[in-house]
Amino acid sequence: MTKLLVFKEKIRKLYSTHSTYILPVIRFVLALTYVLMINNYLGVGGIINNPVVAIIIAACCSLLPVNVIVFLMSLLLIVNIYRIAAEMALVALVIYLIMYIAYFRFSVKYGYVLLVMPILFLLRIPYLMPLVIGVGLAMTAIVPMVFGTIVFFIMKYAGSEAIVNGSKTSGVDKASAFLRNILANKEMFVIILAFVLAALVVYGIKRLSIDRSMQIGIIVGGILELIIIVCATYILEIDGIYPVWVVAVMGLLAIGISYVLQYFVLAVDYSGTEYTQFEDDDYYYYVKAVPKIKVTASDVQVKRINVKKMK
Repeated sequence: MTKLLVFKEKIRKLYSTHSTYILPVIRFVLALTYVLMINNYLGVGGIINNPVVAIIIAACCSLLPVNVIVFLMSLLLIVNIYRIAAEMALVALVIYLIMYIAYFRFSVKYGYVLLVMPILFLLRIPYLMPLVIGVGLAMTAIVPMVFGTIVFFIMKYAGSEAIVNGSKTSGVDKASAFLRNILANKEMFVIILAFVLAALVVYGIKRLSIDRSMQIGIIVGGILELIIIVCATYILEIDGIYPVWVVAVMGLLAIGISYVLQYFVLAVDYSGTEYTQFEDDDYYYYVKAVPKIKVTASDVQVKRINVKKMK
């Protein structure tokens, strides 16, 4: 664990020194991945499918605030849906408006969660986000997590073969099928329920006054979301976007990643726990104090002395 904490300190020092350059690179990678996702699910032709154009869009987004990037990616998705059917784009626009009213009201500072969530679905590890929220973010981050999940399913069903290739199908019929796939999607609602409960469980256990509460919360929350998704897949006879074995493997991987990440959020030494008590005029206090582990990255400098060889 000491090596991990030293690595954490090096990362913190690197970020504090070069954040001016690191943040634009992160925004560029997120925007480029998002554009490529839209091209992957809605590959209906057009200039946006040109890799050079995708890179230019991502480069422009790297200079913008994250919420502006969220808006531009939403607009880009709606424009691509419009190329399939104008009625579908109208349905998607209404869904986006409803989501953004809540997003900008409650959780405007968690735009990265909304951007990352569809990408995690593409990587088959969306089970990581609820655990990360429970460990290191506020509960308001659940809102963009839910909306990011909905955005992924909008991409998935807007670009489904039945809609894109159904050239003889009218726009109204396409919009009806699209809306039905979103509103009557049992898998999407099961996933949202599992993610919300997992984030709440991790956050709740983390706040308990017990040793290793964060680690316990990660394990319990991760197993809970897997149980809900796997059981619902069989009980409700859901034809999931991933096979059950993929859900199990990637869910366990998400638990492992979260277990490592929690050391970057809070590292404490439970062997040094102290208990104290004191009082004032109104209350008598019982306090449990757990010391944080602080490791300073060593800065080793080696001087080389070149000695001239005597003839």
